[in-house]
Formats: sequence, C-alpha cells, structure tokens
Amino acid sequence: MSNHTALLQTLTPYEQAILNEIQWRFPISADPYGDIAQIVGGTREDVYTTVTDLKRRGIIRRLGGSFAAHQLGYVSVLVACRVEPDHLEAAAAQASIYPEVTHNYERASVYNLWFTVIAENQARMDEILASVRACRGVHAVHALPALRTFKIRVDFQFGKGDGHAG
Repeated sequence: MSNHTALLQTLTPYEQAILNEIQWRFPISADPYGDIAQIVGGTREDVYTTVTDLKRRGIIRRLGGSFAAHQLGYVSVLVACRVEPDHLEAAAAQASIYPEVTHNYERASVYNLWFTVIAENQARMDEILASVRACRGVHAVHALPALRTFKIRVDFQFGKGDGHAG
C-alpha cells in the first residue's frame, strides 16, 4: 500500500475536500476559511477546526506561501542523508523541528532521508544541517543546491476524479 493510499484511508471526504482547496487555491481574503466553507460546505469554524486538527495530526505540516528564496536573499538546498534504518525516524524528526525544512521524506535508497531547507542565511543553513548530522545513525548529509528549477509545485489529489473538490 502506498503512503498516499494509506493517508487517504485516514481522511474523511470533508478533510479531503479541504486539503484540495487549500493546496490548489488558498483564498487571499479577509476570511479565507469562510471562503473555503462556501466551496466545500460547513462553516468557517468547521473549516478552521478541521485545518487545525489536520495540522495537529501532522497531515498538514505548514500552511503558507511559496516564494523564490534566492531572489529574496535566502539560501536553499535539497538534502540527501544516509541514515541507519533504526535511526531514520529520529533523524527525520530532528529535521522537522525546523520551520525552514519544507519537505521531509523517506526514500528506498542508500540515501534514505531527503528534505529541503530554505534558510535566511548560510549560517542558519549550517546550523540546521549540523543538527541533523549530529543525530545518532546519520552517516552522511549532502546539501545539493539547485542549479535550475524545473518544478515548484506539487499537488496531492484527494478524493475521486481529478482530485479537485468542487
């Protein structure tokens, strides 16, 4: 069973509809949760409570804008780590404590932990990478800066059809 399939089994259709809306077109308005409620049903409070619960459960890690980090003076890298399997969860949890870590996932490879970091400066980047590097069972941490951007958006499709609620 894929991680996506397992995740779908834990989500209600209402949660799936909200996830589709907030990742496809989060409203920039005075009442974004009310706007989403008009699309998926329920009340602004229902939507807000659901989003808060999804964050608490770790299904939503971050809710925010995406920007061109380098154009704002930030530094960003994709990080590949080689971690002993018994220590993978702890190393991933250490990376995830930093809000600068935007993605964190396991791969079936020698380099089995991958994450992206967008930091204010190189000193902060070095601090985050050193923290992960210091975890037990971590044998290698490679920072891979982007040379070219090919894709800046990933949309997970929840529910039936094209994955878009509405």
